[in-house]
Amino acid sequence: MAEIKDIEEPEAADEDRFAEINPVTGAARSDGKEHLDLAAAIVLFCVSIFSIILACGYYVRSKKVFYASPGLMPVIIASGIFLLALSLMLQSLKGSSIKERFGQVIDAIPRGIKSRRFLNTAAALCMFWVYIFLLLRFLPFWIASLILLCAVFVYLKASTLIKCIIIAGCSIGGIVLLFQVAFRVPLP
Repeated sequence: MAEIKDIEEPEAADEDRFAEINPVTGAARSDGKEHLDLAAAIVLFCVSIFSIILACGYYVRSKKVFYASPGLMPVIIASGIFLLALSLMLQSLKGSSIKERFGQVIDAIPRGIKSRRFLNTAAALCMFWVYIFLLLRFLPFWIASLILLCAVFVYLKASTLIKCIIIAGCSIGGIVLLFQVAFRVPLP
């Protein structure tokens, strides 16, 4: 018969850690990586501003009133991202100066580029670049997608090569059957 153990009470350090969590945002970073929040906020600022400018171009080209143009929803979403980035930036700057945080970001860049996570991200972006700009341009959708899915499985070492090909084939076959045959949705 298994023994029932008493539930241990959390230590005071755990309670202090949870007390620091902001109830509005649900997050508080006290692990020394606030500079990463600043870097993410800067990237989000750039993305949101670019999206707003692009969406305003949609509005101008559509020659409709703004609330009926195709640029309305992207402006709303990008504005929300802008406000969230502002909130993240202000939160990352608590207890420090902008100069200090930028210095931490600059110091972290070489370590980040050498990290395994960055290399995996770069490999994934390269695979999707090849898929979008080369494979889809010259091959039918199902062949290009099969090649991509097999490449991802092999890169992630999901299983043996034969199993990866079988799983990728079944997945792409299911997508083609579902969308092109059952729903009659044209695939790229």
